[in-house]
Amino acid sequence: MAFKGLRKPRPTPAGTYTEWRWPPSTSFARTLLAGYKSFEHVLVPEVDPGPDSMYFWAHQFRIIGGEGGYIGLQTKGNRVDGSLGKMAIFSVWNAVEAHGLSTRFSGEGEGWSCRIPYQWQAGRAYGLKVSTVGGGWWTAKVRDEATGDISEIGSIRVPEHWRNLDTWSVMWTEYYGPPLGACSELAYSRVVFGTPLANDGETKPAGSHSHIGDGTCQTSHIEAVPNGVRHEMGRPV
Repeated sequence: MAFKGLRKPRPTPAGTYTEWRWPPSTSFARTLLAGYKSFEHVLVPEVDPGPDSMYFWAHQFRIIGGEGGYIGLQTKGNRVDGSLGKMAIFSVWNAVEAHGLSTRFSGEGEGWSCRIPYQWQAGRAYGLKVSTVGGGWWTAKVRDEATGDISEIGSIRVPEHWRNLDTWSVMWTEYYGPPLGACSELAYSRVVFGTPLANDGETKPAGSHSHIGDGTCQTSHIEAVPNGVRHEMGRPV
């Protein structure tokens, strides 16, 4: 009987990550008000990977005394109405409720997610901001930097004992599509994450560190650029 060898593992993309270290807050009564009230950054999708690609460009944060969340843009996201397409998204794990186009999510944890159709364009800059508005509510917005138009992604309420944003955050590119047959099938993604700011632009990060995650496709790259970092996955056509 012929020996059947082990099946070759499927190729997997390697995610890209830039972690930001924030200086400790100098807020009055730090034991009660520690952390930051807002994070914001500019995202420039330099290349559109295509309508059938599945990429997520996100800024993930933690909330002191609670869980974390993320804000970003997707290429082919699962919208609240069941349609698929470009969208802006804001999610928080273990949140209480949400306002706007929102849905519960599960899988990698549970929580609330606000998702709006958003027809971002390659080569344009988009400002993304998450901020507290009191009473446990956090709101997220996206701004077209060319026109100044602001779209509210939605608002999410967390338990009131949670406090402000912690002194760590991370920006990443994630491929969330179906398994690849070959690394060459991975659509090309290239974005620039601008250096984030806290407390309505008053505070800059104290430092950053970038790394590439596990994966067999050796097509991911990170480089520093003026006022930010460029993340690439896949190879240009």
